[in-house]
Amino acid sequence: MLRLIALQFIFTSFLSAQELSVLNPTGAGYKPDFFKKIGKETLDSVPSIGSFLVWKNSGIVYEAYFNGQSDTTHFQLKSVTKTITSALAGIAKDKGLLPSLETPVLNVLTEYSLNVSEHPNVWYPDVLYQTDLVKRTLTLKNLLCMQTGLLWDDNNVLSHRAFQSSSDPVRYVLELPYECQPGTSFKYCTGGSHVMAAAIARCAKTNLRTFADSTLFKPLGIHINHWTNDPMGRTSGGTELSMKSRDMLRFGLLYLNEGVVNNKQVISKSWIKESTAEHVELNEWDVLPGANGYGYYWWRRKTNGHQAFVASGYGGQLICIVPDLKLIVVTTCLVNELNRGRSEIKRLHKIIDKVVKASL
Repeated sequence: MLRLIALQFIFTSFLSAQELSVLNPTGAGYKPDFFKKIGKETLDSVPSIGSFLVWKNSGIVYEAYFNGQSDTTHFQLKSVTKTITSALAGIAKDKGLLPSLETPVLNVLTEYSLNVSEHPNVWYPDVLYQTDLVKRTLTLKNLLCMQTGLLWDDNNVLSHRAFQSSSDPVRYVLELPYECQPGTSFKYCTGGSHVMAAAIARCAKTNLRTFADSTLFKPLGIHINHWTNDPMGRTSGGTELSMKSRDMLRFGLLYLNEGVVNNKQVISKSWIKESTAEHVELNEWDVLPGANGYGYYWWRRKTNGHQAFVASGYGGQLICIVPDLKLIVVTTCLVNELNRGRSEIKRLHKIIDKVVKASL
């Protein structure tokens, strides 16, 4: 009897996942052969493509898998992980766990504050103390908006290796020198998103993965089987989360539906609006045609005159939401020898533009 109850509980929990209806694409305004052509064009243009999904109005109008992948494949999201971190920041804020975004991160991660009295005889003390003064101005919002001011190059392999091989990656990032004042300039920084994740976890008083499972993934009916921790046991806030394509779509629907899933407000409508708003002016980005700003780990772009919000990961991992068209496009790519890196993102946006145009 107990076994039956347990099985019923497990079954019920899976049923709590948001149902994803499938619609005839012609009913959503697409020509009968449109997606057949799009599928061929995508594979020809992006040979590393793993999946391509399109949601329009109230259902999936296109779902295709390539290169031997399927709806059970867990794809590496790469920097789409950052957008998940943004959502978790919003949930923590809604619950009153996260302080004002204007709070310096050292007020949360206090162990990384420098006590100058403990370093009376250090090399170049003026440099050390000046860096510390700047570090104390680095806020949670600066981290979310990629305005850390840190001397960091996300495209430098050696920088990433130093960060990834550090025994304490959060300390590694916070002890980097500054090239400008935090909050003054946009510069993509994966290290900063990991620091933000550590701050969220500290405020939630639990591991980020545990917090995500209970407050985000479970309400969406998402099961995660891979998300790495750093050597300190902190879940990565910038990359290395894997997810099924349909679960990426569920996450996109959370934002399209203003934070509501199965009649439950998972993230506040105000956070959805705030996190996708333009907080940083960004009118040009090499792999983001029509760029018009950056939010809290959300890219913004215009496609055929319509505002889109994009979660973007290396090599072609995308969740593109066009709210006024009730449209979501999800793409994933295999990170292998066929993948040409950042160029895949730009190629996919051109195809997404065609999907948007055809839906008008």
